[in-house]
Amino acid sequence: MSNIKTSQSATTISSASSIASAFWAKVGAEPDSVLYRYAVAPSADATRVWRTETYASAAIKVARLSHYLAAQGVTTGTSVAIISNTRPEWMLVDMAVQTLGGIAVSVYQSLTATEAGFILYDSGAAVVAVENEEQAQKISWLRANKCPIPQREDIPDTLEQVPIRTVISFEAVSAIPGVKLVSEIVEDAALSSTPPSLPISIGRSSVASYVYTSGTTGPLKGVIQTHGNHLSNVEQAAESGVFTEDGSLFLYLPLAHSFARLIYYVGFLTSASLVLPATTDRRTSKLDLASTARDIREGGASVLPSVPRLFEKMASTIQARSQAAGLQANVLKICLRNAQKLQELRDSNKQAGLFDQILYRALSGVRAKIKKQLFGENFQHAISGGARLDPGVNRFFESLGMMVCEGYGLTETCVATHVNRPNLRKIGSVGPAFDRVEVSIAPEDGEIWLRGPNVTRGYLNRPQATKESWTDDGWFKTGDVGRVDEQGFLYITDRKKELVVTAGGKKIPPTLIEGMFKRNSFISHAFFYGEGRPYCTMLFTLNEIELRGILSAEGIAVAPGESLARNSVVLAMVERAVQRANAELASYENIKKYSILDEDFTIENGLLTPTLKMKRKKITERYTDVIENMYR
Repeated sequence: MSNIKTSQSATTISSASSIASAFWAKVGAEPDSVLYRYAVAPSADATRVWRTETYASAAIKVARLSHYLAAQGVTTGTSVAIISNTRPEWMLVDMAVQTLGGIAVSVYQSLTATEAGFILYDSGAAVVAVENEEQAQKISWLRANKCPIPQREDIPDTLEQVPIRTVISFEAVSAIPGVKLVSEIVEDAALSSTPPSLPISIGRSSVASYVYTSGTTGPLKGVIQTHGNHLSNVEQAAESGVFTEDGSLFLYLPLAHSFARLIYYVGFLTSASLVLPATTDRRTSKLDLASTARDIREGGASVLPSVPRLFEKMASTIQARSQAAGLQANVLKICLRNAQKLQELRDSNKQAGLFDQILYRALSGVRAKIKKQLFGENFQHAISGGARLDPGVNRFFESLGMMVCEGYGLTETCVATHVNRPNLRKIGSVGPAFDRVEVSIAPEDGEIWLRGPNVTRGYLNRPQATKESWTDDGWFKTGDVGRVDEQGFLYITDRKKELVVTAGGKKIPPTLIEGMFKRNSFISHAFFYGEGRPYCTMLFTLNEIELRGILSAEGIAVAPGESLARNSVVLAMVERAVQRANAELASYENIKKYSILDEDFTIENGLLTPTLKMKRKKITERYTDVIENMYR
C-alpha cells in the first residue's frame, strides 16, 4: 500500500508556522484539487446528491468568513466557539478563525445549555457559531439566564452571566433574532474573497484550540492545543502511512473531538481528501446512524476513521442477519463460520484443510458483497480510535477480509500517538508509536506516560490538574495502564482509575470482560461492577432491534409494548452468554449475578459521553438500587 505524499505533504507541514499558513499554502499550490465531497439530501431516506468543494472554492468562503468575523471583533487570541455536528461549515468557520489567529473552542452538540455555558464562560468565547435551532435555543437560554458554573480547584461554584456578543448560524433559526447565516456570509460579494494577512505573531507555540475533555466525572477540562501540536500530529500521521496517497477519508465523528479534528486537518493540509455525510435534520443535531451508514457506503471513501461502537454495531448486524430464515441467511451463516474457522487456524499458524480452503474461495463473492454493503466500493481499511476495540470484533472483520487498524491517543496528546499500519499490525494492540513520540511505562503501576511535539501544555485555568497530569520535563500521565512488547507495539490493558478492586484484593480490568459480552449481537452494553465487593456483577442493556429480528426469525411473537428484558427466550440467551464468559474467566472474575435494564445507555440520558464511552459514576448512581439488590 502506498503512503501519503510524505516528501511533499509532510515537508510542507513541517515548514508551516501555523495551521492557516499550511492551508493557504495548499490553496496556492493546488487550487483545483478536491478538498472534500459531501452528500446533500432533504431526508435520511432520500436520494443523495454528491457535491465537491475544491481548495479554490473553499478559499473564497474562508476568506469572506474571516473578514466578517474580523468585523465582529475576532482577532489574535479571540476565542470563538462552534456548537455543531460535523459538517462543511464547521471546518470553514474553524479555518477562518485560524486565519485571524483566533482560538477555536469546540463544543459537543449533545451538551446541555448549562454544560455549553460553562465552556463558553471558561474559555471566554463571546462569539459563537451554532448549527441549528436546537443549538440556538441553548444560546438564547444562556443570554436570558445566569449559568451555574461548577467548582474548579480553588474556585467555588457560582452563577454567572455568560457574555455572548455575536452569534452566526449554519441553519435558519428563530430563537435568536437577526442571526447571520454562514451561507449569507460566504455568498456576500461585498466581502473580499482575498484572505486578510496572517498575523505575524502566530507561530507554532501559539494556541489554536481549546478542546474540552468529555470526561466521565467532574467538570470539563479545556485542553490547550497549539498550532505546533496539531501540525506535528498531521505530519506524524502522514509519515506513518496509515492514510493512502491521494485517498479519501470519511469524516462523520463529531469535530468537537480531537480524533475527528485530526482527520479534518489531514484532509485540509495533505494530499488526502474528505468525504462527509448528508445533514438530513435541519433543526436538531442528533446523528442518524442509519443515514450515516448509507453515506459511508455511497460515499466510497478509501479510509473510514471511527470509534469502536460503529464496528461493534456492524458486526452484530451481520451476525444477526445470519440467524434469519431463508437461503441467503444460510449462505451468510456458512460464510461467517468458514471465515472464522480459517481465521482461528491462521492465528494458530495452522493450515486449513482442502475443503475449507475451497469453500473459502467459493464464498469470496459473499465476503466482497458484505464489504461493499458496509464500506463502499473503494474501501481499503478502517481506523478505530477513541476507546478500546474488542479484539474479537477486529478478528471478525479480519476473517472477512476487512482491515481495521486500531490506534490510540488522547485529547491531551493532540491526538494520536500510536496506530497499527496496514502493513504493520497486531490485533489487540494499538500499534507502534508515531515518530518523535516517546513512551514510558511507570514501574510502580504500569501507567503509560507520553512525550512528544504533539503533547499539549496543560489545562486551561486548571493549574492543579495540569501539575497532577504533566511532569516538569514534559511527560503526560495518561491514566491508562499498558505494556510495550519487544517490537514496540503498545497494549492498553485498562484505565488506571477504572480497575475494579474486589473485597478480596483482586484487581480486575472491567473493559476486557465487558468486551466479551458485547460480541453478542443482542447485547448493547455490558457494565461490570465489583468494587470492594465479595463477588462481581453485571448490568446489561439490550439491542432491541437485533433481538426482535432474531425472535421473529425463530417464529417467536413479541407484543409491541412487551419488555424484552422480561422475555423468557431473551433471559435464556443472556444466561447462556454469562455461562460462556464465566467458562473463560478466572473464578474471582466470574459474574455471580446480573440484571437486565429496561433502557439503553445513551448520550441523551446522560450515561454515555459524546464519544460513546460509558459514564461509570453516573451509571452506578442511577442504578444503585439495582446493584445493591444483587448483593443482598
